[in-house]
Amino acid sequence: MQVGEIIREVRKSKRIRQKVLARMVGISPGALTNFEKGRRRISLDWLHKIAEALDTPVAYFLPDESDKSRATPGDPRERRLLTAWRQLSKNETLRDDFLQLLEHLGRAKGIKKVRKRAS
Repeated sequence: MQVGEIIREVRKSKRIRQKVLARMVGISPGALTNFEKGRRRISLDWLHKIAEALDTPVAYFLPDESDKSRATPGDPRERRLLTAWRQLSKNETLRDDFLQLLEHLGRAKGIKKVRKRAS
């Protein structure tokens, strides 16, 4: 997936219109369209501004060929996770606890898959 495609997926998952993101970053909607469609190469400076506006780390937009297991922005589970994160309100303690739980689960070894029982 190209950088522009990732920008588009993140923007759409956050339900931000092109026009709004372009205004936030300070470019024309046409320029943003060209970035997203790969018709124009994006500079690191513009990528940084877009990443900041989307509240997403710049590294997320850069291809990482060594990590094939990374969930794509179109993965419904990732969207559910982002939605849950946003619903945690602005309570930093709750967000920190949630993040620690996810990190713990990510490091856990030997977790067996649990099958749902038929009722």
